Amino acid sequence: MDKVVLTNEDIEALLEWRNEHKDEVRSHPAPLKAVEIICKESGFTIKGIRKNDDLRLYLGRDGKSMGYTEFRRRLDGMWASVKNRMEATQDMIQSVLTVYCSLMALMTYGKIERDDEERQEDQRAAKAHKQAHKKSGSRITYILRNQNGSIQIAPTGSHASPRGVFTVRGHYRHYKNGKVVWVAEYKKGTGKKKPKTYRVGPKGSDK
Repeated sequence: MDKVVLTNEDIEALLEWRNEHKDEVRSHPAPLKAVEIICKESGFTIKGIRKNDDLRLYLGRDGKSMGYTEFRRRLDGMWASVKNRMEATQDMIQSVLTVYCSLMALMTYGKIERDDEERQEDQRAAKAHKQAHKKSGSRITYILRNQNGSIQIAPTGSHASPRGVFTVRGHYRHYKNGKVVWVAEYKKGTGKKKPKTYRVGPKGSDK
């Protein structure tokens, strides 16, 4: 079962995102059929099992089970409790459902647009992560990230661009036609942009 690790600050940011994206949350996507949400500071864990229009949420705290609640999606798209075996108040059950649904919506819709270079770096990191995941057979652990005032969810260890002005090291860019171009070190991020310098051939050569 894949995991998502949340801090109290993450949960606050997630609920703020939910308030601004209610339609996306109410579409109730299911990017993961089974997920465990770990709330680090409170010790709560939420396990969600989704099968079509049926949802079962398990609640635990500090390693102790607090039971589960089964939901079925109504014709209006909302969730109705059809079986409650959870040792919790209705308000807490609703909070558990809100966190789960908001998180699934964020995983589906909360993507941040990047420029082509950053997108390629993300794709390479995701591919490497997927290959490592396939070899080890382990599940993926996701975390929330705050970037430029927006939040997104990503596997631990995946690429995240630094904030502010930062230096991009010189590197070779390989094109599909076989051409190799050296891209000199340059500054990137918020602030005054500096032009990139391209050289064809080995580093330090103008040939």
